[in-house]
Amino acid sequence: MEKPIINDDIVEDAEDAEDAEVVEDVDAEVVEDAEVVEDAEVVEDAEEITIVPIKKQKIKKITKMCDNKIQTETETINDMYDEDTLKSRFINFKIMYISDEQLIKKGLQIRHQNTPEDITENITKFIIRNYEKDMSCVWCKGVDKKYGLTGDLFSNNYEKSAPIEVKSFTSNGPSQFGPNKKFGVLYFLDLRKWLNNTIVLWKVNLNYLSNEFKNIKVNKTQTMEEQLSEGRRPHISWDNIHPQIPEFCEKIYEGTFEGIFTPN
Repeated sequence: MEKPIINDDIVEDAEDAEDAEVVEDVDAEVVEDAEVVEDAEVVEDAEEITIVPIKKQKIKKITKMCDNKIQTETETINDMYDEDTLKSRFINFKIMYISDEQLIKKGLQIRHQNTPEDITENITKFIIRNYEKDMSCVWCKGVDKKYGLTGDLFSNNYEKSAPIEVKSFTSNGPSQFGPNKKFGVLYFLDLRKWLNNTIVLWKVNLNYLSNEFKNIKVNKTQTMEEQLSEGRRPHISWDNIHPQIPEFCEKIYEGTFEGIFTPN
């Protein structure tokens, strides 16, 4: 089983640091609350190192992004899409959906709208925060553009170029995958019983490079990889994906809409 892409830690942007020495090729570097010490020493071949600059300072621990952009791991990114926003959007959409359903029953040729992506992606976000304890998870469209985030959700646990991908569905119909889509992990939000206030979130612990993902059978003759390599958009339902890779699928949440905001 391949693990999701995990960020490497780097240390950079130390303000006013002079003559500080850094040991390269170390798995993780942590620098915090540096004190004034003469003749600073750096220990090689260790998982953690302490760099002691000549001048007293605090150097932030930061996370490396795959496109060489960086952000502080300890920094809280302001996600403007908060709990109240999601509750309001969800309730308003539900009212509209029920209203449309009544018109459809009267014989009017009206099609239900798909659940807006801001609702489905932020439902997933709050479940990840409260049930997987990943408070770094933010909605990419809800943060300042200076972070350069793209995709559905961003978390420090995955590369910036391969963020969290969310697939939601309200029927047994298929989800589709773009040929150039890169993701660090997949979540499937099952909303088939959302009108009865039941939400289910599945996590698929595979990324876009995983052989297990590439080998998923889309139909009798082609795999996910084969269709993607042809520039096509594979269509396959969750009920056909799950039986092929059950060992990589984990049910994160099953409960009410209100319950997603309550820490587990």
